Amino acid sequence: MKYKITFKNQFKAIEFLIYGSILFFGLGYFLYRTEGLSRDLISFFSVYYIILLIPTILIHFEYYLRNKNDLFIIDLHQKIISYNTTLSIHFSEIEKIVLYMPPVWHRKGSIRFLPFEDYRYAAIELKSGKRHIITCLMIYDLEKIMSTIPGVTIQKKKRLIASPFLDQLLF
Repeated sequence: MKYKITFKNQFKAIEFLIYGSILFFGLGYFLYRTEGLSRDLISFFSVYYIILLIPTILIHFEYYLRNKNDLFIIDLHQKIISYNTTLSIHFSEIEKIVLYMPPVWHRKGSIRFLPFEDYRYAAIELKSGKRHIITCLMIYDLEKIMSTIPGVTIQKKKRLIASPFLDQLLF
């Protein structure tokens, strides 16, 4: 199984923001035309929207920059993971895989309230201490794919914002 960043995975991750933006601006325009929204209410909704927009865009760029040229191959027959064709990791070298995901994914829910809830990543932690990050822009259903690797412990950690950068700073 070969994985890399695809347009389809990028769209799946950011589609809530896209559809939410269309709905948000459409509703705002409708209310403005019919109700004559006040400047204060428009300012409030604009600030609210920006508060949701900025983390989503930053996480998307972080994920993209982290995995933009990466190729991740899982070979179940040879029990090897190839990372960028320069690194081969035998399944026995993996200490654990940690999945960092928002609560909606942790509880296997389907209702999302925030646009950055679709972003999650996996940290493949090796016995040597090295760590490799695989984001949902490469493998959209990380939990399903990572669970196909036999004999590897999978640990889940909840994060409101699943960001490798923030995890390094805060945890």
